[in-house]
Amino acid sequence: MEEVTYKNREDMVYQVLKKEILDLELKPGQVVKENEICERFSVSRTPVRDALRMLQEQGFVITVPYRGIYVTLLNLSNIKQMIYMRVAVETMVMRDFSEIATPLVMEDIYYMLRKQKALIQTPDFKPEQFYRLDAELHEIWFEATKKKKLWEMLQEQQLHYTRFRMLDFVTETDFARIIGEHEELISLLEKKDIAGMEKSLKEHLYFSMKRMRHQIDVEYREYFEEEEEEGKFDI
Repeated sequence: MEEVTYKNREDMVYQVLKKEILDLELKPGQVVKENEICERFSVSRTPVRDALRMLQEQGFVITVPYRGIYVTLLNLSNIKQMIYMRVAVETMVMRDFSEIATPLVMEDIYYMLRKQKALIQTPDFKPEQFYRLDAELHEIWFEATKKKKLWEMLQEQQLHYTRFRMLDFVTETDFARIIGEHEELISLLEKKDIAGMEKSLKEHLYFSMKRMRHQIDVEYREYFEEEEEEGKFDI
């Protein structure tokens, strides 16, 4: 595992808390106590406050006057728009990729699929491990088409979507299905079946929203901001 280095104490607290929020170790709506963070990291209040300020500026936490600091709730509208944008952008990227995919790049994709299959055979693997392998697979066609910056921009805007996907993986019981979707997508890409590939990608990116309708509305309702009921699950 790659060793993580930090610029200073403030950066250490910021990076660790950010990762824990994205990985759902810190749950949406959970209170974040300054004193506990100071004690946990053995640092003074100044770097902790600076780290929390940066997290708040980026939307990871929110300060409620006279109550405290909380991890922000998930915004369903934001998530749906993020999926819409992913579909629109990634469809074009994969269309470009189908025209320039070399055997060497395709081998990178096959290797990533093998890693995913090996991971789910590992006892007690963590959802965030699969999430990162999933992201690495999708990143391949962005990088191959020289659109890595576009991929990075999408990742930077995924505060709500990343946590939603992590929640999806936490509740997922059939990771083999996800790998199967990846294999179908790659098969269509190799055949240059653009229409089929675009349909497959759209279904792949939207499936979690469909599968989790009950969990969103009932089991994890407290994780989400209140929204208008009409059109709540329109996608």
